[in-house]
Amino acid sequence: MHTDEIKQMIAKNSSEIARLHSAVHQTWRHREESPDARKAWTDAAQAFSNRYDSLAFPGGYEGALDRILAGDPLAVEAGICFLELRPYFHRSGYMFKDILRKLRKAPLSAQQQARFKQIETSVTKWRENKTAQFARNCDAD
Repeated sequence: MHTDEIKQMIAKNSSEIARLHSAVHQTWRHREESPDARKAWTDAAQAFSNRYDSLAFPGGYEGALDRILAGDPLAVEAGICFLELRPYFHRSGYMFKDILRKLRKAPLSAQQQARFKQIETSVTKWRENKTAQFARNCDAD
């Protein structure tokens, strides 16, 4: 699987996770209205739970961090693509941090090392901006 295909898959799957998660919240609001409404909620929650792992990361998120450390080519490339895209869905921020940490220790090709260095630079700049923003907000008080 090529980089562009992996990125398309991550983007598509991210949207599906967000849709499934939204369905859980929407049906939750009405779960006490009737037995059918409660079933709709439990069905939505079950669908989200059943599909999350396979959608969250190419090849499934369970075991992905170990596959990255082991140098599995698909997992490493998918990890870099995930960091480059920074998808937004339930728990994706935690995944971002974990994948970032594991890729620091994973065997990377020269091209992957260059891409990873760009990611690290972006993350460092983002953290510096957040720290500066926090400091400005504290000074304003």
